[in-house]
Formats: sequence, structure tokens, C-alpha cells
Amino acid sequence: MTKNASWDTHVHLFDPSNFSFAPDRSYTPGHAGIDGLRQKMAEGGIERAVVVQPSVYGSDNACLLNALDSLGDRARGVAVVDPVTLDHVKIANMRARGVRGFRVNLVSGAEASAGARAVKAMASALAGSGMFLQIYAPIDSVLRHAELITHAGVPVVLDHFAGIGARAPESQLTELIHACGSAPVWIKMSADYKLGLDPESARERTMSLIRTCAALRPDHIIWGSDWPHTSGGPERKARAFGEIEPFRDVDSYAIPKLFSASGLTPPQIQKIMCHNPTRLFESRVAR
Repeated sequence: MTKNASWDTHVHLFDPSNFSFAPDRSYTPGHAGIDGLRQKMAEGGIERAVVVQPSVYGSDNACLLNALDSLGDRARGVAVVDPVTLDHVKIANMRARGVRGFRVNLVSGAEASAGARAVKAMASALAGSGMFLQIYAPIDSVLRHAELITHAGVPVVLDHFAGIGARAPESQLTELIHACGSAPVWIKMSADYKLGLDPESARERTMSLIRTCAALRPDHIIWGSDWPHTSGGPERKARAFGEIEPFRDVDSYAIPKLFSASGLTPPQIQKIMCHNPTRLFESRVAR
């Protein structure tokens, strides 16, 4: 695999036929397995993918690890575990199978109400391991924990434009980036369809955020498709438990298609798609 390989740093896999969902999950997605991921990567010319553990599997990473074993050097993983269970041996074993980081979910699941405690516990467990901490949280929560994040002692990856969503002012992302200073805090440009109340407003907001990230955080931004695009929203709460939630019908590659229109140069695009993620996911010590 060349150093110029393109990366999709945020995909999920759902294979309930072989790996049962957690009984306390908040939704039930359909099937989106390894074959579907391979097809999606081929369609987009993507050579490597990062599989992120979704909340429906809780801390059971069997589906994730099976995918990493099957995809080999084409994939890396972000797992979910109770930090109390992490030790050097477990971290080394998971790294050997392709895991490069561990996710704290402050939106759904058991960690949602834990806030700073969950972030501190995971950062402490990962100290000195070369692994990174990935945080899924709304930007208000990220900003509340900005000092903790920038002094976590490990690299931190913030999902979905740091959770800015459709309603938070864009100035909050600028504020966060300035707060990060030179700390190894990474912003993942993903889930563009959550950035507006309609496709056009989402497109305009996405382009503005791309420009901000590229100007202020050029060496610490990556892109992820968020395939297969779970739905969420108020409809989720209205569904009966176990009812299949349909995936969104959106363009998985909408964000990269906006890079040139947002004013990014070919070298900037290559940095986002190739060089930055290679640095984060392949370095023995992420930074």
C-alpha cells in the first residue's frame, strides 16, 4: 500500500446475522457488511478504511475485529471498551489486529451521561500506548471539555466536524480550533448531511466548515464518509424496539466532492485524503 493511499476514516459495519446487537441498544439498523464496504470503497476509489465501533454493539468488538481480520492491511479500527478493562496486553493485542484508537460516545450509550469522567478515564487508560482517543459529542460538550481534551496526554479525534451539527454557530468551531493550539487534536470532516435542515443549507455550511478547517487546522484534519449513514432523528424514538431503521440515501463522497469548490488545492486535498490519515493511523506514536 503506497503512502498516497486514500482513506475513508469513518465507516460502520452492521452484521446482525453473525454478530448480535446489544440488547440495550437505542436503534436497530439493517445489514451493512464487509462486502458492502468493499463495494463502496471501490466505487469511490478508496484504498483504506477505518471501521468505527457503533453504539448498537456496545463494548462487544467481535464484529469490528472480524472485519479487521478479513480486510487486513486495507482497514484500521476504532474500538469501544470499558477503560477499566484496558491494560498493556489488551491494547497490544488489539493494536496487532488493526485497532488504532478507542471511542467515547457522549451522544448515546452508557457513556453519554458520564461526560468528563468518561474522557478522563479513557485518556488515562491510553496514556503512553500510542493509541488515540476518539470522541463523539455535540460541540457544546466538546467546548465544555476543551481544556481536558487539549491536555488529555493522548491524541484526540473529534467526530463529525467536532459535533457542530446544523444549529450551532460556526464560530464555535473556530473557538475550539483556537483553544486546541498545538495540541494533537484532530477534526474529522464527516456527516455533512447533519449540517443543515435541507440539502442546500447543508452544502453551504459544509463548504464553509471545510474552508475553516483547512485554514486553521491543516495538519490535523481527516475525512470520513460515515457509511452506511444511520438515520437517527426524532423518528428513531418513535420506532418500536427491534424495528429496522432504514439507512439514509445520501452521497457517501459528498464532502470530498466539495473540496475543490471550497477552494482547496490538490496538495491540500491529498493531505486530507492521504497524508494526514496515514500519519494518524500508521504512526507507532500518533500525534
